Amino acid sequence: MDFETFQAAIDFAKEKENAAVHFYESARRVAKNPGSQVMFKEMADEEHRHLKFLEELKEEEIESFPQEKIQDLKISQMTEDVPFSPDLDYRQILIVAMKKEEQAHRMYSDLAGMTADARVAKLFQ
Repeated sequence: MDFETFQAAIDFAKEKENAAVHFYESARRVAKNPGSQVMFKEMADEEHRHLKFLEELKEEEIESFPQEKIQDLKISQMTEDVPFSPDLDYRQILIVAMKKEEQAHRMYSDLAGMTADARVAKLFQ
């Protein structure tokens, strides 16, 4: 997938962040455990921060982004998928979140390698 403009890439990323917000807010509403509700709210809040960052991002700021290589500990690959249910415990919630973040990271990494626009690639890295 290639993006016609930098703004198209931002809009795509915002859609994905909105979907994550929706998932965590929906999970919070149906979770039975009050502690689980708090965790899902915190995860939704984090996705809201990502969305706010994207909304405020200026195209010219991409050049100054630091390139940080974060080591993948592959922890989520050592865990079995956990289907969502209102009764998830703390460990299961973390697994659900790790798996969702792993999918997002893989998607953005793939997109970074598929675009011809260096600024878009840097955004997705």
